Order: sequence, then structure tokens, then C-alpha cells
Amino acid sequence: MAGQAVLHYQKQGKNSGGSLGHHIDRMEGKEYSYRHADLSKKNENIFIEVNELCRTPYNDAIAKRIENGYRHKNKAGELKAIRKDAVHSVNVILSGSHEEMINISKDKELLQKWIDKNLEFCKNEYGKDNITRFVVHMDEKTPHIHCVFVPITSDGRLSAGDWMKTGKLLEEAQDRYAEAMEEFGLERGVKSDRKHHTTEEYRQRERYKLDDNKEILQDLENLKQKDIFTFNTKKAALLAKLENLILNQDETTKKQIEVLKSEISSLEKKLSSTLRTQNQLPKSKFLSQDQINHILESVSIKDYFFYLMDNGRLEFEKKAGGEFYFKTENKKISVSDKGYFDFKSNQGGQIIKAVMEFEGLNWKDSLDFLQKFSGTNYEHISSNIREELPKLDEKTYSLTTILKPNNQQLIDYYHSRGIDREIIRQYTKQVHYQSGDKHYFGIGLKTNSNSWDVRSTTGKMKLGASDISEIGNKESDTIVVFEGMTDMLSFIQMQADKGKTEIKQKLVCLNTGNNAHKFIEQHQNFNGNIFLFLDGDEKGDEATKKIQQYFTKSKDMREAYGIHNGRRGAKDLNEVLMEEKGLNQKQQKNRNQGLGRSW
Repeated sequence: MAGQAVLHYQKQGKNSGGSLGHHIDRMEGKEYSYRHADLSKKNENIFIEVNELCRTPYNDAIAKRIENGYRHKNKAGELKAIRKDAVHSVNVILSGSHEEMINISKDKELLQKWIDKNLEFCKNEYGKDNITRFVVHMDEKTPHIHCVFVPITSDGRLSAGDWMKTGKLLEEAQDRYAEAMEEFGLERGVKSDRKHHTTEEYRQRERYKLDDNKEILQDLENLKQKDIFTFNTKKAALLAKLENLILNQDETTKKQIEVLKSEISSLEKKLSSTLRTQNQLPKSKFLSQDQINHILESVSIKDYFFYLMDNGRLEFEKKAGGEFYFKTENKKISVSDKGYFDFKSNQGGQIIKAVMEFEGLNWKDSLDFLQKFSGTNYEHISSNIREELPKLDEKTYSLTTILKPNNQQLIDYYHSRGIDREIIRQYTKQVHYQSGDKHYFGIGLKTNSNSWDVRSTTGKMKLGASDISEIGNKESDTIVVFEGMTDMLSFIQMQADKGKTEIKQKLVCLNTGNNAHKFIEQHQNFNGNIFLFLDGDEKGDEATKKIQQYFTKSKDMREAYGIHNGRRGAKDLNEVLMEEKGLNQKQQKNRNQGLGRSW
């Protein structure tokens, strides 16, 4: 019986190289991205330079092909802006059934012929100039090829849909590939008879893919046996397998894997208290020395301090020399794997002393606290924090870390403006950055250019190019535009105050009235409803006028909310919210009950 030809597509967005680029290129120092490869066979991999792009770093090659090949213009003859959610590259995996591929790999001449045939197929199918990678991996269980191409069409559009928009296009590609592979004993797999599936049926089928991995599911069941003394070892092994699995899965399966990770975290959090109830573990004063040592060794002191930070009890400052620095009004603390040290009190110690100090507990109760302190696992935070840069120019900046907002001063500031903590934590990030030898942080929104617009209690800062930010339902036929982040958060708060917790519209923050032209450029083909909530000053008037000149049906909502420069007018939507909540000294204004009020 002949084996089956394997042709699989993975769509990638902008700058999505990351682990995939490291995986394909077998980057030194990035072995985590190809854990399942046999490193002793790494030199057997074959990298073919189809064109000069194949010699260029992964993400740069994709960007360069788009820069040179994209020429899609709008009706005005201007280069059309690329959609933010556009597919920038496609990773094509070409292979066959395991047994047939092993047989092919044993015959060098046959293997070379198979590679040449695949290269010919890819050039014809995707265009030689579009290919940015063509790599044969011989160091994994089944030999296979990664062909990465940028979906530039013959008329200069960036359109993955021309290759895979419909099931028919995909089926035809499978037919052509099977025909090309026929001489190697590889044939077309059985065509699917599925015509259409509901969303739930599709999700059910995707869950079955993950359920087939019995080993991982069995490991998860073993984790549920609640053995505190082997839990961390089992957890580490299982997470490694999940990270390995996620590299080669589609987006739906990746989400299922994240659900498994979340389940692991929940198990970890509940473990200690469950053990005490079900297995009648003794209180800490009856624990053996081995048990005490295990508890102390199984909890990271860095985890504990990031737990304090996440709960707003400490402020993160910087990372330098492998140590993490935190502060309060009367403390400045460095933390490493070796322990912590408070520079102001000139004292420090290990985790048990830290818990005694910050939780106000005695030694025995601190051990009980640590027994219950399972599953905080802030390693994902600490591993993403950059080292302090020495001699950094004062005119430049370095982004050091991105966190969920936890600083109480920042949260109190927005609360004083009528915006709840939950909304701040859900829709924004706490951005830390270094400028010169000083460290700063504030509440930030990521822009469409991957830069940050940051607001602290004392001012505003733009980290990178100025651009607009978008949140909410990005597929909505309604766009609501704001001039600043605080106004957008105020709108969300107003919806929440009415019991509407789901944002159904697409919300756009200009981050400055000067970005009105960028909103127009990035939404020039939008034909839905646009509502404008800009400031009531001269700049707000100018930006509103500019947007309405292009989008003639867009609606200025300021009058309906009493936002204007005149007497008794609110300067922006946040001031309207503050007045509604009685948070300023101005009297409530009588407002027209316009369209916006129905949201």
C-alpha cells in the first residue's frame, strides 16, 4: 500500500517569526524551539538558497519581499495600506508518510530527487521570488521540508486568499502535490466528505486532535494525583511537552493547549490546601525536616516577590546583574535566587524571612503560608524582563518589561477619574522603560506600529513611532474614535456601568489629534458606522473635521455628550464620566439624549 503525500499550510501574521523562525533556521541558543530534534543530526539538515532572501534573517526576508513586491494601489493611485491582520507569510510543510520518508532518506540519490521535485513544485506553486526559506529537516522523526513564502500575487497584492481562501483551492493544491509525488510512492490522501461544519462541530473535531495525544493527557491525569513532593517535577516535564507540541499546531489546537496549561496552574494553586484536607497532612510544627526543606526549595523567592508586585504591594524598578529590584516608600530591595536584601534597613534573608516580614507571620505560620503558595509561577514575567543598559543615552529609551497594571498609585489615579481597576487591568498594560540611567513606568496602550503610548500620573510618553491603537471587536461594522486613552477607557467604563461588559464595537484611540490622517489611511476602505468622541478644544475640532471630510457619514458625538469649548462644556469624555460620578466640583450639565446614549 502506497504512503500519503503531506502538504500543510500555516499562515503567519506580521513579524511572527519568533519560535517558528528559530525552529526552521535551527538558531544557535534557541534550541527550545526545536527540542524534539536530534541535535546529533543537526548537520544533516539542508538549507537551499532559492534566492537572496533565503540568506536574509527570517523576519527581515519577509519584510524585504513585501517591500519590493507589494504594489497594490487604491483608487487615488496611492499605495494601499496593508491590513493589520494580513497574512505576511505562509509556512508550507511538505512530507509524506513516516515509513516512505524513512526509505527515501536512506537513498541519497532518491532523497535529492525528492527534494528537487519539491523545490520545482514550490517554485511553480508559490513563485520563486516569493520564497524566503526552503529547508529540509533531517534531524526529526520524519524528514520534511519547510517552504516559507510571502503571498504576493502577480499583480502586486498581498493576498494569501489567492492560494487558500476556499476549500476548493486547497484541494486542488493537494491534488497537484500528490501528482508530483506519485513517482516516490506517495499518493493523495482520502478527500474529505465534510461540506460544512458548525462552529461547535469544528471545535469538537479540533479537540479530538489534541485528545489523540494520550501521553500528554495521561501526564495531566498523573498530575492530578496530588503528590506534593513530585508535583513540580511532573509539572516541568508536562509543560515542556506542551511547549514542544505547540510549535507545529494550528491556532485552534494552540488554544486547547493553553487551556491545558491553565488547568495545570489551577491544580497547582489548589494542591496544598487539598492535600491537607484529603490526606490529613500535619500542621507545619509536625512536618519533618525533609518536608520543610522540600517546601522551602519548591517555592521560588522571585515568584514570591513578583506575587507581592502583582498585588500592588511592591513596585518593580529594574533588572541589573541578574537581580530584580523592587521598592516601596520606605524599602529598596534586590532579589535573586540566593535571597533578598533591603538596602534601607540593611537586612535580608531567604524566603521564610521574607514571608515573615511581608505577611506579618511567625515562623510556623509562614511555613503554612508557603505550603499553600503553589502555582504562582511568575517565571513568565521574570524571563521577559530586560537587563538594565549601562550608559544609555538620555535621548533614547529601552523597553524593560510589560506587566498587568498593579501599581496602586497608577490605579488610584485612574480610579480618581472614574475608571475601575478591572478595566485598567483588562485593556491596558503597565509599561516599564529606561531612559538614560533612570527608570520609568506608566499605563500604556500598544499601537498598530508596535510602539507604546504611555500615561503616568505626571505626564505622557511615546515609546516609538506615533500611531493609533485599536481594541474591542475588530471585525465590527461600527468604529468609535477617541483622541486619548483616558477617553476610550471612560467609554468602556460607561458601558460597564450600564451592565454592558462586552465591547461590541471596534474602539480606536488616536493617541493624539495629529494622528487623524493615520486613522484615515488605515481605514480608507471602511464602509460602516463611525462615531467620533474627540476633545472639545481646537485640536479636537480640527481632527473631527479632517475625519468627517473623508468619512462623510461619520457622526460627531460631542454635542450629544456636552463636549465643547464653551461655557459649561466638558473638555472631553472623561470629564463627562467624572461629572456623572460626582468626582469633580462642576455641576451636572443637562445633556441631549443623543444616539451615543443608547450604547
